[in-house]
Amino acid sequence: MQILLDTFVFVWLTSEPLRLTTRAKELLADEENEFYLSDASVLELSLTYNEGTLEMPKTPRKWINEQIKLWNVKSIGITREICYRLAEIPHHHDDPIDRVLIATALTENLYLMSGEEEMKKYPISIVW
Repeated sequence: MQILLDTFVFVWLTSEPLRLTTRAKELLADEENEFYLSDASVLELSLTYNEGTLEMPKTPRKWINEQIKLWNVKSIGITREICYRLAEIPHHHDDPIDRVLIATALTENLYLMSGEEEMKKYPISIVW
């Protein structure tokens, strides 16, 4: 299974695993699965770090890159196709980063690991 991690699922994986559901932990432990972190999540983490609303032990560049390697998470960029898909999906959810993640999951045919209820309004496969 190929799974795109929601921004804060990635944070919880790395620093607060007790916040993950049992199903999420099972999927994360399964070596058959591949996990992805969108550049949109890197943007969100960098913005929240700059705002002072998210503490990290190092700068986002260092911490995120270390965690990606440690957890064997692949990076996925924001392509032009994802941008087009973003303009085509209904506006059920106001969070622009979440909408980019939804467009990414749709474009790349990925499952999305997220506990956000608003995401369930979209035609994507959510695991949580």
